[in-house]
Amino acid sequence: MAKRKEDLQQEFIKGLWRDNPVFVQVLGMCPMLAVTNSAVNALAMGAATFFVLVGSSILVSSLRHWIPKQVRISTYIIIIATFVTVTDFTLEALVPKIHKELGAFIPLIVVNCMILGRQEAFASRNSVRMAVM
Repeated sequence: MAKRKEDLQQEFIKGLWRDNPVFVQVLGMCPMLAVTNSAVNALAMGAATFFVLVGSSILVSSLRHWIPKQVRISTYIIIIATFVTVTDFTLEALVPKIHKELGAFIPLIVVNCMILGRQEAFASRNSVRMAVM
């Protein structure tokens, strides 16, 4: 039990600092830089990306044994697109002003290599608990 907790902590720290996709690997920077011209936009874009990343990681990790290897990338893109659509509609309904400011950058989360890379490299190979980290 202590080892599992230690593994979770190590993965969290690794993802937050050592292997952070935005800062260390410089993945997904274009949409982040383009619309983060204010703190509100930066928080909204960060929250949207976080929701898509965590939600799709949970689903990909849950379904990893049932997704055939031949169609895994297209399946991941469909899963990511579903979460992006939910995020887009939610922002439009709850905060239309921010949704208008972020514009086309929310749908661009679908093709963000950071999200797809995380699904391929980590979520598809680990448990749901680890994928959330």
